[in-house]
Formats: sequence, structure tokens, C-alpha cells
Amino acid sequence: MAPSRFATRPWRLAAIRSKLALLAALVLRASAPAAGWEPAAGEPAPGSTELAASGTGPQRAVRVFRVYGWHTLEPHAGVIWLGVDEPYVIRLAGKCSVASDEVPSVLVLRDKHLVPGRDRMVFPAGECAIDSLLRADRNKLRASAITPDGGVVVRLIHDAGPRRSK
Repeated sequence: MAPSRFATRPWRLAAIRSKLALLAALVLRASAPAAGWEPAAGEPAPGSTELAASGTGPQRAVRVFRVYGWHTLEPHAGVIWLGVDEPYVIRLAGKCSVASDEVPSVLVLRDKHLVPGRDRMVFPAGECAIDSLLRADRNKLRASAITPDGGVVVRLIHDAGPRRSK
């Protein structure tokens, strides 16, 4: 009788075990938000992901000319309209939280693009860095009766950022 492949090459068995361990870790990580655990930095909040458009991932940059509206979803998330019919779910970084009636007064950009991790919003309670940006599903917003507040005026300020010394 011929010896087994695994008996002649024990490193294959170790490789298979490490792949299974990696797969198990990925499955646990994927199920963590569903289990009610706190999302890690850079991940959208569970309530705000329900409004995200299906099939889209986090946006790396979005061109901004004007802010058409704001609606607070959670203490760390809200919907911002960057076009008449162009809503995005924004998650704020760190311990920054927003009351349900707070509206941002200023959106600070380095150039004409909103880039999560770099740009920030100014609320009456303080300044908050933008952690993530997801395209929102307009139909889900309408079904939830979430509409832009037309009276919201958010100024855009272009900050050149730190200057380089020579």
C-alpha cells in the first residue's frame, strides 16, 4: 500500500491547517458587526449601512461644488447631499458625536474633492474628521422619509493644508 500524500509531506498538512485558521478568522470578522459588536475604525455604522447603495463600496473621493442638505442618522453618522439628487452617508471619526438637531456649518476641504480621513466638518459642538463616505440609495432614503433640509447652509472652505518647508 502506498503512503498517503500527507504522510510523505507533513508541511502540506500544516499549510492546510493555517489556511483553515485564516478562513475561520475571516468568517468571525465578517460576522462581528451582525453580532452587535462595535465596528472598527473606517467601517460604517450598522444603521448607516442600511441606507448605502447596494454594490458600492466606500468612496475614496467625491467632487464637491455645494452642499444641498444634511440629515443626522446616528451620533457618528449622517447623510449629506452633495448634489440635488446625490446623497452620501458620512461616518465621523473618533469620539466625535453629533446631536440629532445639529447641522454642520462648514465643510473644510483641501481641494474640490471630499476625501475621507483628510477633510472635516465643523459643527456647533466642534470639529469632526470624516472617517468614511458611502453612496446612499435614494430609494431607501425616500422610503425612510429622509429628505435634505433645504434651509441648511454649509459653507465650503478650501484649506491648503500644511505648507512644506524647504
